[in-house]
Amino acid sequence: MVESTENAAEVFLGQLIDYTSLALDIIVAIIIIIIVGITLAGLVRILLSSLKKKEEEGEQRPTLVHQLVTRMLRGLLIALDFLVAADILKTILVPSADELAILVIIVAIRILLSWSLSKEIENQPRTQ
Repeated sequence: MVESTENAAEVFLGQLIDYTSLALDIIVAIIIIIIVGITLAGLVRILLSSLKKKEEEGEQRPTLVHQLVTRMLRGLLIALDFLVAADILKTILVPSADELAILVIIVAIRILLSWSLSKEIENQPRTQ
């Protein structure tokens, strides 16, 4: 009786982690789709407004593009954080040495990407 209860709890926990991991992957996809959509819409808006008002908009264009790039990079950083969380959850179920090594490599790469994106945001030229 005790074994069946433990087995049922383990199966439930495994399914819960699988569904949570799937939900995190879906959240990442939604974040990326939204951030790409916002960025493309902003770029189209800047392009159209610069075609209408060439002289006035020319000075504002770098500021607007900077804001779009910064927003896009921040969205990608959030998406990377969710991906790391999903990978950690997936590895909790089967913590073999191979799975842990793969997790370490994936997390290290994503942390380097996050750091690189953070530095890119910091180093963006500030135009007034």
